[in-house]
Amino acid sequence: MSSSDSLRPGSDRGAVVALGFGMAVTMWAAAYVCRLPAVLAPGWLLLGSMLVAAVAWGAAAGRLGAGGLSRALAAGALAGTVNLLILGSLLSSAESGRVVPSALWWVPGSIAVVAVLAAAGAGLCARRGAGPETEPEWTGLLARVAVAATFLLVVAGGLVTSAEAGLAVVDWPNSFGYNMFLYPLARMTGGIYYEHAHRLFGSLVGLTTVVLAVQVWRVEARSWVRRLAVVATVVVVVQGVLGGLRVTGRFTLASSPDEVAPNLALALVHGVLGQVFLGMMVVLAAATSRTWKVEGPPAPRPEGAGADRFLHLTLVVALLVQLVLGALQRHFAQGLLVHIGLAVVVSLLAAVAGSRAWGLDEGRPVLQRLGKGLVVLLGLQLVLGIAALAVTGGKAVVGSPGTLAVTLATAHQACGAALLAVSILLLTWGRRLLQPPA
Repeated sequence: MSSSDSLRPGSDRGAVVALGFGMAVTMWAAAYVCRLPAVLAPGWLLLGSMLVAAVAWGAAAGRLGAGGLSRALAAGALAGTVNLLILGSLLSSAESGRVVPSALWWVPGSIAVVAVLAAAGAGLCARRGAGPETEPEWTGLLARVAVAATFLLVVAGGLVTSAEAGLAVVDWPNSFGYNMFLYPLARMTGGIYYEHAHRLFGSLVGLTTVVLAVQVWRVEARSWVRRLAVVATVVVVVQGVLGGLRVTGRFTLASSPDEVAPNLALALVHGVLGQVFLGMMVVLAAATSRTWKVEGPPAPRPEGAGADRFLHLTLVVALLVQLVLGALQRHFAQGLLVHIGLAVVVSLLAAVAGSRAWGLDEGRPVLQRLGKGLVVLLGLQLVLGIAALAVTGGKAVVGSPGTLAVTLATAHQACGAALLAVSILLLTWGRRLLQPPA
């Protein structure tokens, strides 16, 4: 299906799905930050930030015109339904673990409130007369939402490792015997919050990935994009299982620490695969974007195009090796000197690749932006790496790490994930736009 097909009025389904999941991911992110142990924002701020997100996404639908009000209403209902994955934590009794009777009106009421607020935002910002040509590529927007959700999951996973909370919840897929989606919010404190929230975010990313794959198969004609969406779905399922087996060591519903066998090696694999999965999602986002579909490759660059493409590939491979070494250091406190040594090589590769894309590709704005982003992220990553090393002393376990140590270690890991993602994008777009002379 061509990109123009997604701009017809029949694209309502894709619009509702993209807007609804974008709204849900934003609301989850706001709630997650507000409930962090180092933040613990008051309830009114948590609720208010989530409701503002609903209004904001509704307003985005309204600005597009052409049925924005109905789309916003449906998207809000979808977001409210997705939010049921975390609403159970508020509706579960801390004593019995059972859903409280008020859930009978809380569930439909919460969905209705989000839908109405989204519709209100659309009504406030609607533009009459805006035609369908102003709409985004909905599949591409959903893919970008999936990237955002995946990056948040990577950050949440980094917090689990940095706070040494990987085994704060001793069982899986349950949480201390509770259904994962009904574990009471009142019991989510300290390390338990880090670990349990990471699991909930994993469910959101899994659901978003499956929906994206369905959407891609529904509208996408390119076989390689459809296959990539299927592979991403398989990987996200495997990633979820690996995360659970890291805690239990085997498939079991046992909830006693004496009956499980945590596997630290699986923690390393789980962490590395998570960032590889992020790379797959950014490729999907690039391939489903309007820029990719409507702009063909420009005229061949006379010199250096082939060398740049090889440089991009080398950088990605080096970053993947560096990622494994970083995971070894974070989990086992091994390979630090090799990790630091390779950082010098990666820095040189990233600096050259980023500078060339930034300075030599004036006719290719996508590559220019990626090159600039790569250089900025590289500088930030070097600073964060030095700071994280200073506060942790190169140790994998520091014993009750403080807020500063947790923040710096997680920021270093998250920036590394962003650096890898941008490098993969540069490789992907470079193969698309840098055509060596015949």
